[in-house]
Amino acid sequence: MGRRRREEDPAVFTNRDRELVLEAMAAEQNGDLARAFGYLHRTPHRLGSPWADEVGALLTLGDRAEAWQWARFAVSAAQRWIGVVSSPLTARVEREVCAGAGISMAPGRDDHSWRGLAERTALARTAANVLLFDELLLEVFLVRIAPELAERGGGGRNWAATPGRVYELGELTGNELRVRAHGSGNWQSVRHLGEAVGPAPDALLYGRLLEVPGLPALVFASPPIVVDQAAAQRLERLDESRPRRLVERCKALGAAARSGVTYLPAPPDYDADPAAGVRLLMEQGLDRVAAEQFAVVQSMVAMHGVDPDSTPVYAYHAAGALSDPPVEVEVRRRLVGPGYAALWKAWAAASNGLDRERFLSLAAAEPP
Repeated sequence: MGRRRREEDPAVFTNRDRELVLEAMAAEQNGDLARAFGYLHRTPHRLGSPWADEVGALLTLGDRAEAWQWARFAVSAAQRWIGVVSSPLTARVEREVCAGAGISMAPGRDDHSWRGLAERTALARTAANVLLFDELLLEVFLVRIAPELAERGGGGRNWAATPGRVYELGELTGNELRVRAHGSGNWQSVRHLGEAVGPAPDALLYGRLLEVPGLPALVFASPPIVVDQAAAQRLERLDESRPRRLVERCKALGAAARSGVTYLPAPPDYDADPAAGVRLLMEQGLDRVAAEQFAVVQSMVAMHGVDPDSTPVYAYHAAGALSDPPVEVEVRRRLVGPGYAALWKAWAAASNGLDRERFLSLAAAEPP
C-alpha cells in the first residue's frame, strides 16, 4: 500500500496532485476503485490517508465487501464531492460552521499540528454533513452523481433524511453496539466501528444512523462527534425543519465539532526515546513505527488474557496496528499457532470487514 506518513507530517500537494485527486473522485463516483486508487497512488495519498485506506480495503475485499461498507464509502465520497462544489449555500454553511468553531478551515502558515489538522478535518466533515443531510444534497449525489455507490450500499433511499441526534453509549457485544437516543430514550443496535473505544462510558455522541442491509441494520454515517451535556442540549433544541435556523445550526455544530477534538487521543510521539521493549524490537530489525505498533498488539494479547470482556476494544487497537504490513509479518512470525487461535477468532467476532478476515487468517496460520 506504499510508504507510511506520520500524522503530524504535512502532505504537500502540487497543482498536478490536485488534478489527480479530482480524477480519483470521478473514478470512485463511477465505482471504479482500481482507477481511483491508481490516481491516489500518484499523489501524497500514497504515503497513507484514510481515503486511500478505505479504497484499498474495498479493493482487497472485492465481492466480499458488505453493503454497510459501501454505504459508509458512499457518504465519504459525497463529503469529498460537496467539498469541491462551489455555490452560495456551500460557502455560507462553511463560513457559519467556522464561525461557531472560532477558527478557519484554512491552516495557518505554520499550523501543521495534529490537533489543528483534526479540527479542520472535523469542521470540513461537519459542513459537508449539514449540506448532505440537512439540505438533502446527499440525494443529488446518490441519484445523479454516484448511483453505482448507492446501489452497492443498499439503495440509500432514506439516507438523506437521516437526522442528526445525540446518543448515549450502551452495551457493546461483539461487533454490535447498543445506543440510546438522548432525547427520546429509544434504544437501537448499530454496527460497532470503534465508536465506543476511547470515550468514557457515559459519553454522548452526535451523529447520524444509516439503514443498511444485514445485521446490525444500522451504521453511523461517519465518525460521530463526542459532545458534552451543554452541547447536547443546544443541539437537541435546534429545529432542523426551519430553514431560518441554518446559521444557528451551523454555529452550534461548528462549536461541537471543535470541542469534540479535545476528546481525541494524541498520536504516538515517535521523536521521544522508545521504551525498552520497543528498542529491543528495533534491534531485531523492525523500524520505529512497526516496533511501536507490534508492541501494541503484544500488549492487547496480554490484556485479553486478563480481561477478555474487553475483547472489542483489544480487537480495535490490534486491527489498527495490523494494518501496517511489517507488523502483520511480525505477528505471523511470533503470535500464531494453537495457543493463539482462540484469541484471533474472538477478535474476529468483534470486528468487521478486512479486519475480521485478517484475524481469521491469523487464527488459521501456523508458526513458520
